[in-house]
Amino acid sequence: MLASLEAILPLFLLIALGYGAKRTVLDVKLLPGLNLFVYYFAVPALLFNAASQQSISDLLNIPALAAVSLAVVLTALFTYVTFRRVFPTTDRRVPIVQCLNAVFSNFAYMGIPLTFGLLGESSHAATISIILLGNILIVNGTQLLLEALEHQSIDAKAMLGIVQRSLLQNPIFLATVVGLVFSNYALSLPGSFQTLVDMLAPAAIPVALFCLGASLQFRKTEIGYPQIFTLVTTKLVLHPALTLACFYLLGIEESSWLLAAVFLCALPTGALAHVIALKHQVFDTGTSQVIVFSTLLSLLSVSIWVQLLL
Repeated sequence: MLASLEAILPLFLLIALGYGAKRTVLDVKLLPGLNLFVYYFAVPALLFNAASQQSISDLLNIPALAAVSLAVVLTALFTYVTFRRVFPTTDRRVPIVQCLNAVFSNFAYMGIPLTFGLLGESSHAATISIILLGNILIVNGTQLLLEALEHQSIDAKAMLGIVQRSLLQNPIFLATVVGLVFSNYALSLPGSFQTLVDMLAPAAIPVALFCLGASLQFRKTEIGYPQIFTLVTTKLVLHPALTLACFYLLGIEESSWLLAAVFLCALPTGALAHVIALKHQVFDTGTSQVIVFSTLLSLLSVSIWVQLLL
């Protein structure tokens, strides 16, 4: 347990450093700029470099992606049924956002540092594929459901708009796809541009974690702690456990994919869940608290998963 804790502790110390800096020396007005740097430049550069070294055939591990998708569906179904019965609400959109809280991980800011750091290059293909799947299946799926509930139906134009906003305007998704195109056609950037990308990429992990810590906010909410911690437990315990079970159920033995999938699913709820909740004005304060508490408790839960599987 101590060894696994030591392996991931630097990630959480960077988060703590960001939170401490916000409380002391960091001007919070600078935080949006730092986040924009991470989102639009550093993380895309890191993913471009990683994707450009992968072949598309390495990414298309259909059984493994099916296992990840099945775990997402099972976790979402459990969350939906539980919250409809135990914490009923008249707003049909609320359980959808709660499901998003339970299955959407902090892929970009914590997933990449965790899997790349613990598993090395063997995890790159699995990590990239699961991040793409998360954007397509979870983010797009949630927004389509919310739009359909808000407008009673959804047409092709609305669907295209959602896809454009969540994928075609997403620098992380686009950088990954462009990297795969470069890999597939054996392309390379001109020397100066590749040097620029190589300079940006190493900044992704420390600055992303620093910004995550600086973004954490503790505030009171009218939503009870039983709801918050039920979602936190579902995200940190049930989701990775179901992912592990689905891999064994489907007989998938590639260790790099299994480890990357479980570790990614064991991460706290991603900040994009709060963006979606705010946009639709549904369970937004609850989502912010789920993100905070799941991030704090993930130090323990991720350490346990690392201890169990590595």
